[in-house]
Amino acid sequence: MAQRILALEFVGDRVRAAVAERSWNSFNLAGTYDKVRADGETDLSGALSRLIAETGQPDIVISALPADRVAKRLLELPFKDTRRLHQVVPFALEEHLPFPVDNGTVAFTRVGREADHTLVMAAVVRKTDLQHHLDLLQKAGLDPKTVTLAALALAAMFTRTHNGAKPMAHLVVEGDESSTSVVLVDLGGTPRALRSMPGGLMTSGGSAVSQEAAAPILNSVRQTLLAHGEEMDQTEVIVAGAAAAYPEVRRLLSDSLAMPVRDGGAFDYTGIFEGSVPNAGKYSSCVAMLLGELPSKPLDLINFRQGEFLFRGRVRGDLSPFYTSGILAAALLGVILFRFALGVSANLHRLSQVNAEIAAVAGPVLGKTDPANARAQLKTGIAKTNQRLTLIGGNLTHSPLDTLVAVSQALPPRFPVEMADVQIDSNGLRVTGQADSFTTVDQAKEALEKSGYFGSIEVAHAKAGSDPSKVDFRMDANFKGATPANARDDAANERDE
Repeated sequence: MAQRILALEFVGDRVRAAVAERSWNSFNLAGTYDKVRADGETDLSGALSRLIAETGQPDIVISALPADRVAKRLLELPFKDTRRLHQVVPFALEEHLPFPVDNGTVAFTRVGREADHTLVMAAVVRKTDLQHHLDLLQKAGLDPKTVTLAALALAAMFTRTHNGAKPMAHLVVEGDESSTSVVLVDLGGTPRALRSMPGGLMTSGGSAVSQEAAAPILNSVRQTLLAHGEEMDQTEVIVAGAAAAYPEVRRLLSDSLAMPVRDGGAFDYTGIFEGSVPNAGKYSSCVAMLLGELPSKPLDLINFRQGEFLFRGRVRGDLSPFYTSGILAAALLGVILFRFALGVSANLHRLSQVNAEIAAVAGPVLGKTDPANARAQLKTGIAKTNQRLTLIGGNLTHSPLDTLVAVSQALPPRFPVEMADVQIDSNGLRVTGQADSFTTVDQAKEALEKSGYFGSIEVAHAKAGSDPSKVDFRMDANFKGATPANARDDAANERDE
């Protein structure tokens, strides 16, 4: 959503304003306005309220202090550090003030650099005057983000709008019937002089004042030009404000200075604003202040909202109060993502190890296979083996494979017994083989008894074998509930007889 920016200037009994609409990639001049104080109103708050009713509530407000309320000086300081500038500028300005610097609010802006020196335009306003200005705006429900000096903004705007002419120094004369400001800007765009004077070059009816009435202002303009005489031949004079609308005023200046004078209101601002821009005329100062909120390369305005007068309001659409929270949230999200990535990496490593172990175990049986399918393939292989064993041994109560597993689990690893022949039937297990001693044969019998898988177990015979270090044995192990082996043998003998 576009932000609505309102720039205000108080001129005698009038409130002049310019409104711009700004989005992330556009800047449009929405209109200019002029409201007069009505009869019976003690201040301009009523005119301000009528202005807001017509323009709508703004998102950002910029206002200008009357030039005659502000003391200003161009200072050259032998360093560039911003922190030192904030410390030194008030004291450097104090010697030019008619009152203690503690009674005023100091603001400055960098206007140029020369080698290691910094040029700043410094200004100070009495705290009482600034408070009165803010109170007046507050009556209309306005809290300005910036309180500035309109004449300086105006001169900077003309530096950005060369209008097809070659870059050159210019002297901006801005005023109406009650006051006049003069700003001299050199070829590089640096303000070299800034003066404010009571009185104007025009009457309330719009005609030029007499030569006698204009003499103090004209003399001040000449002195400003003479003080920078090296640039006089390359300087153009620009008239802005209400006086720019009257040819008589421009003619008065041209005749007195013997120089051509241009109408600042007729400059082309399309390089700054998008869309059509009407003749700014008496609203030039307000239009210039809007440049402080350009989406890119905004004008660096002097801002008296410093110290105890610091702007603490909220601006709709301004995300700067959330920058810190956003940075912290982004950092937290980064930590969460990092931990998640570490967890995924650890799980993938663990999965790789498990797959390697599955491949090592299942490989001798299944060959090269996918570890994810090893279990299913093993189950399939076991089922096929059971089918084959069933075909070989009939419908056995105890699976031969289960019996072998029971024997394998019952006997300790590396048990010194070699099984030469294993026979399994529905009743039990018959094993013949060799052991390293008679004791080992007894230990094998005890191990099978403890397994719980078999019932009666007996050693049919055990004797020394052909190898003197070996013992030949035969062991019969019956399944639980099955007929003992000797009974089976007797029954078999009876059948034979």
